[in-house]
Amino acid sequence: MKQSTDKLKERIEAMCTNTEELVMATGMPTVGSGTPSEALLENLIKECDDHVFWLNFKKAAPMLFCALMEHNSQIKQVRDMSFMEELLKVKSLTTLMKAKLEKSDAGIDVIEYSMATSMLEHKLSVLKSLNTTVEGDNEEKMTLNIQGTNKAIVIDLVKMRDCITFLDNSVEEKNASAEDYMTKVEDIDMSNITEEAYIEKAVALVGDIKKSASNNKILSKDTFIKIFKYTGDFAKLRSQVFKFSAQVERCKHFNEEHKKYLEAL
Repeated sequence: MKQSTDKLKERIEAMCTNTEELVMATGMPTVGSGTPSEALLENLIKECDDHVFWLNFKKAAPMLFCALMEHNSQIKQVRDMSFMEELLKVKSLTTLMKAKLEKSDAGIDVIEYSMATSMLEHKLSVLKSLNTTVEGDNEEKMTLNIQGTNKAIVIDLVKMRDCITFLDNSVEEKNASAEDYMTKVEDIDMSNITEEAYIEKAVALVGDIKKSASNNKILSKDTFIKIFKYTGDFAKLRSQVFKFSAQVERCKHFNEEHKKYLEAL
């Protein structure tokens, strides 16, 4: 039992590490999230169930990938072989596990069987999605229901294929970091710079003013952040100029005309 518990603990610790890294990489806000309530564990299986909209990631994604491979004979062959291999593996393993459970075999590791069942259920959901069809669909179009809504989408497979290029080599992949989602804003050297020179540099760094794709009346995130930063820095620059001018004016009246000195404050 201890060995099984240690194995389970190791897998959960790995998942905790991976989720923490993913939260950081995607820039999700964590302030106020706090420690989750242990009440979640009282109905663990239900809490682990997929949200209805999440089913789109499990169903639509494999269906689209499968359709994209249809007109590359080499990859299509690998795709079909992979489907058959995984389906046969799920069938074989579930049949053997079912027989062991029916015999109440004393050698069953319940924790290992539970984890394996979860993995096999995920494989089976993908396999089932790849065997889904909609009346009227053909090689030129595909229809997908958007789970969790009353909407559906129709995909023009001919146009989609025209947008795809198969490369003869693989490309390097890396996990996205939080910095990848951040707007890159270059600092302007504020030392010994005039207001005119600052404005000229700021305009060049902001570049073309871009609007939000969904609302033409709203600035895009990158444009807004740049304008906000450079406007704020410009206000600081002007403030420094005013402070310096006021200081010069006060110095003229220091220890001479007290009234004018106070007015210059």
